[in-house]
Amino acid sequence: MSKILVLDDNKGICSLIEEIFTMDGHEVRTYSDISHFDKEIEKFRPDVGLFDLHMAKDMLKIIKKVKNIHPNMKGIIMSADEPQEPFTEFPFISKPFDIITLKNLVYDSLKQEMFV
Repeated sequence: MSKILVLDDNKGICSLIEEIFTMDGHEVRTYSDISHFDKEIEKFRPDVGLFDLHMAKDMLKIIKKVKNIHPNMKGIIMSADEPQEPFTEFPFISKPFDIITLKNLVYDSLKQEMFV
């Protein structure tokens, strides 16, 4: 069982992702409000983080903060808009996303994590 973190201001997307991965036996924590997330991040040690790029104005700083606390966490960036610059550290998935594509990205990240 892996731990999956979801930061997205769309509660529907949070619920969908939580349901998908919980059914596969993973522990999923979702946050649609960044203020609640800050209080919990040190307690929850995610294996994979799914981050909505536009959830907060300084989302890239938030992602870096999470990576500093949990350096082995793999990340996936989500957005309805194509990013203006490519991400080299994390894969990107465009919204609306295909569930199979999202699952493949998450499971590929988990496989990489297992062999680190």
